[in-house]
Amino acid sequence: MPMAVRIALSWCASRLLLAAVVVVGAVALGAPAAQRTSGTWGWLAERFTWWDSWHYVRIAEQGYLPPGLSCCDQAFFPGYPALMAVLAPLFAGSVIAAGLVLSLLAGAVAAVLLHRLGELQSPGSGRWAVVYLAVAPFGIFLSAVYTESLFLSLSLAAWLLGQRRRWALAGLAAAGACTVRVNGLFLVMALAVTYAMQMRADGRRRPAREVLALGLGPLAVLAHFGFLAVKTGDPVAWHRAQSTGWVREAAWPWEGLASGWQAATSATSTDLVISRWADLLAVLAGGLLLLALALLRRWDQAVLIALNLAVLVWSTMLTSSVRYALMWFPAYLLLGELSTRPRWGWLRWAVPAVCLPLLVLLSLEFATHRWVG
Repeated sequence: MPMAVRIALSWCASRLLLAAVVVVGAVALGAPAAQRTSGTWGWLAERFTWWDSWHYVRIAEQGYLPPGLSCCDQAFFPGYPALMAVLAPLFAGSVIAAGLVLSLLAGAVAAVLLHRLGELQSPGSGRWAVVYLAVAPFGIFLSAVYTESLFLSLSLAAWLLGQRRRWALAGLAAAGACTVRVNGLFLVMALAVTYAMQMRADGRRRPAREVLALGLGPLAVLAHFGFLAVKTGDPVAWHRAQSTGWVREAAWPWEGLASGWQAATSATSTDLVISRWADLLAVLAGGLLLLALALLRRWDQAVLIALNLAVLVWSTMLTSSVRYALMWFPAYLLLGELSTRPRWGWLRWAVPAVCLPLLVLLSLEFATHRWVG
């Protein structure tokens, strides 16, 4: 059996096992009856469809700003809900079922691409990188009606194609990522650094025309912003939705970190204590990752992490940092590479031993509709 097929099947098996644990655990914990859907399917679907999921479901079913709704679906990009709408006819018109299957398949693709990228960077490390992705504590978002799986798969595709110097295709994949999340722009910038590094290694002074494909990503973002401007009459509709819906504004880094600290120390309910401390720790861990990548002179990966960190700390909120961190694939690659070295072999058992219980706990938190990120 080809390695790619084995990895994809293993990934799907891990997600189905997680889903089984979540469903059994949710029943044992007395998870609430279906609130937005109905019947047994509705109850099952709502274990993996909550919070931001409903924005994607509404966009897929009704488009942006249906009658009676002025905010804040504009804060979400159209790539994921558009694919949900396209696939829905295959699932009796259910965009939720389409979203769940899309997340599962995109996660399998991401696992295969992560393995290939790991092997390209450091032979023997690919499988461990996939293991660490599979046990990521907040990995429930790779199975839920959320954009994480799709964005990660497109990011890894763009990165792998860039490493292989297939820049026209890399630009297309990065443009796809830009239709899913605005963070796709950071991917484009980091890929531009990759290209500059390749030019320097080759002794070239001028870029080839193929690198122009990286401009497709920013064009995709501008197209979405333009659509929102026409739809709403507001040229900054996306930013205004962020501000109105989540009170997210630009701030100095020390203000953002202070806000994160205050949110963590003032939390009262268990779910908020967990999520807010996790957000703060994710940012700090990202800083350590950035330092490690800089010391290793992996400048393109360092730029990718630096930009993702910057958008968090230069903000009044650190909310959802853990979900952003879930897509920081350089971390999996680095851990996978370290795991092939005798001195760091203990990571092979230590990381799963720590992360698996957290994955189960946080997945059950999400399934019972508590806030986890």
